[in-house]
This record gives sequence, structure tokens and C-alpha cells, in this order.
Amino acid sequence: MDCTFKTKEGRFNYRVGAIIMSDLGLLVVSNSKEPYFYSVGGRVKMHETVDDAIEREVIEETGNKIEAKTLCFIHENFFTSDLTGENYHEISFYYYVELENSIVSCHSYNEFDKQEQLRWVPFEQLPQADIRPAFLKELTKDKNKTIQHIVQRG
Repeated sequence: MDCTFKTKEGRFNYRVGAIIMSDLGLLVVSNSKEPYFYSVGGRVKMHETVDDAIEREVIEETGNKIEAKTLCFIHENFFTSDLTGENYHEISFYYYVELENSIVSCHSYNEFDKQEQLRWVPFEQLPQADIRPAFLKELTKDKNKTIQHIVQRG
């Protein structure tokens, strides 16, 4: 059971995201229903820790295990879904993730039952790419070693 619920005011999501970088750029996910890229990750399940959730999501979406991870961002996101028109209040924990090996293969599906695809976006192309949340476009190969709290509206 995913940690998400609907109220009269909108939907709440509790999720994790993996920031996976290499010389190829930032690894992102896409699908045929949503016209933008997003991080590897997904909703935390009831009674699951964020550490366990990120391990599970990375395996599900890349077919690869995590070699090392560091919590780097706590993201509070308030937005309206382009697809459903629903208002969201989302809290996400993002980790810098290093994979056990460089081979990635996506076999996951999103909540609309659309198959997801992985893509490396080169760092120099990040500013022009439609990546959500937007702060992911500002990443570089240099990882900040402190946890940052980001609040984003709209």
C-alpha cells in the first residue's frame, strides 16, 4: 500500500527519488503519458523506511542494486497535475545514488500503467530539458554534501 491519499483539498504523496549521475549525465525516467522527465523513484509504502523505499525503487526501475547512497534533498512540492488537475502536496526524500554497475534496464510502469523508459540527459542539456522537479536541472557532477530543504510551489 503506497503512502498516498486523497482529501477534499487534493492528494498527498510521500515519495523517494534517486539522483543517479555519471559521465553521461543525469539518469531520468519518462513515459508516453507524461511529457516530461522525472527521477528514478516512487512512492514509499506503508511501514517502509525511506532507505528501504529507495533501494526497492532503484531495483524496480533500473534493474540494478545500490552500491552507495546519501540523503541530499528534502523536497516539499505543491503543484497541480497536468494530467488529472488534482492539487498535490508531496514530500520527497532525494538521495545521491551510485549503482553497483553501469548497466541499466527499465521494466517498470507508472501509475497510469504506461511503461517507463530511462535516458541519460547530458549535464549541458539539463537547463533546456523539461525535468520535474525543476531543481534537478541545476545539478552538476559536484555533489553537495549537506542535506538541503527545498519548498516549491506551482
